[in-house]
Amino acid sequence: MFNQKMKKAEGFVLLQKRLTKAVFVKQATPVSDIEALTRYYKSQDILSELFNEQMGWA
Repeated sequence: MFNQKMKKAEGFVLLQKRLTKAVFVKQATPVSDIEALTRYYKSQDILSELFNEQMGWA
């Protein structure tokens, strides 16, 4: 069970890295710094909720 949770955690870390790159590096359209940060923090909230749910902490 621990190994399964570790694999899920590793997947979320990879997803978080990709998400950060997508928000800050590969923007489809030019956005302001404030909008980029807003997108990033919203996505982090959602990712955190999903992670907690998958780990059984929510």
